[in-house]
Amino acid sequence: MRFPKFLRISSLLLLLGGCSEFGFYWQAASGHLDLLSRKHDIQELIRNPETDPELSRKLKLVLEVREFAVSRLSLPEKAGYTGYVNLGRPYVTKIVRAAPSLKLEAYQWCYWFIGCQEYRGYFDAEEAMRYAQGMDEDLDVSVRSVSAYSTLGWLNQSWIPDYFSDPVLSTFVQRKAPDLAATLIHEMAHQVVYVKNDTSFNESFATFVEEEGLEQFYRERTGSGSSEMIWYRSARRDRERFRQLVLEAYEKLEILYGSDLGDSEKLQKKKQIFSQLKQAFSQKKLEFEVLHYSKWFSQELNNTHLLGIRRYHRDTEGFRRLFENEGRKWEQFFVKVLELADKSKAERKMLLSPKL
Repeated sequence: MRFPKFLRISSLLLLLGGCSEFGFYWQAASGHLDLLSRKHDIQELIRNPETDPELSRKLKLVLEVREFAVSRLSLPEKAGYTGYVNLGRPYVTKIVRAAPSLKLEAYQWCYWFIGCQEYRGYFDAEEAMRYAQGMDEDLDVSVRSVSAYSTLGWLNQSWIPDYFSDPVLSTFVQRKAPDLAATLIHEMAHQVVYVKNDTSFNESFATFVEEEGLEQFYRERTGSGSSEMIWYRSARRDRERFRQLVLEAYEKLEILYGSDLGDSEKLQKKKQIFSQLKQAFSQKKLEFEVLHYSKWFSQELNNTHLLGIRRYHRDTEGFRRLFENEGRKWEQFFVKVLELADKSKAERKMLLSPKL
């Protein structure tokens, strides 16, 4: 099957973006189209008696959450998430992240049309590793597995064939039911707003909608005392414990990097701060209820790991405050978010920052 040129290019740019090398763009486009070629209609899978019962149960949940997100959370009613792809692996892409070794500032890659983002993605793990290994030795670099992504709703338009719409991935359904529902709400939230060159704004917004939307879903569908809601709240407490540990290290590094010490001494103290972070987790890991972060802490940590956590939660409390100010009305809240999107990056950050 031949695909229209503009759709091939759109898939490429919106999915992973990148700089101007043809090879990078080709792997993005071909990887995305390969994924779409394996998409199966969810309704047909549910009706098929040969479909694994657990998969069928999770796919029914997908459709239920999708309908709820549109009808009760006022998320855009677009195509997408009605097809399923079995990836056959525990990730969809590998992303490369980088930052100066003595600055908490994410390295950015700039892409056509969608602006700059704080990562560079590959469908092939070896390609991602090769690229990371070739980066400047003065940078902190890491490669992370990604289990969810979307095209921000740009390929879910009514005038684009459904073939190209965002699918549900096997990496979604392998999660516990509350995490599956949260992931879907998060990805659908990206269809509301996308601001060029402000990854933290985009991800913090989607994270807030995910958390608040999931609370509402379970409160209305199964009640706040359901086993799913109890598990999810335990998981949220664990994530907050984790974020607090990371934030403490982040703040120490901010002070260190802004000090008058020489670079060699800063690098030595940087190692000490990361060592202290790992020790703090070791002392508190028994407090975690359902989530376990031992694998994360076993890595050789650097600035990119802390920035990655910060990216998804920098503005969540600001969005929560805005939601409350709008009477917890989703449509009114989204109007205010779109107004924020029209402001400068500095204005957005100031308006969403914690109030003294």
